[in-house]
Amino acid sequence: MERSGEGDAVIRRLREALDIAEEENKVKEARDVRLIMAQIQFLQKNVEEALESYQELSKEDPKDFRPYFCRGMIYSLLDRNEEAKEQFAKYRELSPKKFEIEKEDIGFLGNHPQFHLVK
Repeated sequence: MERSGEGDAVIRRLREALDIAEEENKVKEARDVRLIMAQIQFLQKNVEEALESYQELSKEDPKDFRPYFCRGMIYSLLDRNEEAKEQFAKYRELSPKKFEIEKEDIGFLGNHPQFHLVK
């Protein structure tokens, strides 16, 4: 993502998309862009910033399951397992059946070097 400023260009384009969505009062689209921006923050290793973005999104719409899932994934990768369990429990409570995952489905990520964040 960071090849020759690629990440900055992506964020810039996302901000432009967010501005347009907000100007046109497209609430769902603006929220979707903000979710993507939080994912980019995480990929750029701005972990705390990403967690804060997901927290803000959860406060704005507590019924949206996506930020809970994303925070659960990040907490799992940080070995903050209790926090991860809480987030995944909230995710399972809110998510439609078609989006449900099992613990085994994400367990392999902790062993993958690209996703292992524990210091």
